[in-house]
Amino acid sequence: MKKIVFFILLVLFGIFLAHQFGLVDFLTDIAGLRAYLENLGCWGYLIFIVLSIVVSVFLLPGQFLAIVGGLAYGGFIGGLLTIVGASFGSSISFIIGKYVARDYIIERFGSDPTFQKIEKGVKENGVFFLIFTRLVPIFPFAIQSYAYAMTPMSTKSFSLISFLTMMPASFLYAFMASEIAAKGVSVLLLLELTGAGILLALLAYLPKKISKKISRLNSEYKED
Repeated sequence: MKKIVFFILLVLFGIFLAHQFGLVDFLTDIAGLRAYLENLGCWGYLIFIVLSIVVSVFLLPGQFLAIVGGLAYGGFIGGLLTIVGASFGSSISFIIGKYVARDYIIERFGSDPTFQKIEKGVKENGVFFLIFTRLVPIFPFAIQSYAYAMTPMSTKSFSLISFLTMMPASFLYAFMASEIAAKGVSVLLLLELTGAGILLALLAYLPKKISKKISRLNSEYKED
């Protein structure tokens, strides 16, 4: 009970501070956030990662962070910082959900359709469902971490798979923002983005295909 109360108070306090000090507005102001990070120099790397963690843990709007990273630091460094921050944030959220506030999250969100679909997906497809939902954002990114904490999935599996599967989109968004800022929108850029989109679609299709194959092999094994 003490852990639950502490978690609730921490989340409420974090949300209060985010609104009180303008963090929500700051996170959604792409130009202002980019200028702020650029002025910080190397310290901006650390601030960017910390912002990514805060966004993930407190479910704040951070959908533009990868774009800001690409604008401020270029495609490679921006993508690298995005994946590091997002990975730490999702892992911390998962640990909080699994070991600190599990009872509260079940009580508060257990009947939520997103939580139920993820729980069902993990039961039927295991880690392949995590791979699929990370590659294809059919569920809100931040909520996923807390939802997967309600499943039997281990922290190690969740963290490793999340890191690997969030990498393509993180670098894609950062690269896209960097290229547009440097060269503007061109035919070559559109072709590159189209190719990247097709690649992501294929990556998202593979887990489902593999899962079906494994299920079929298991069925055949049981029949034998």
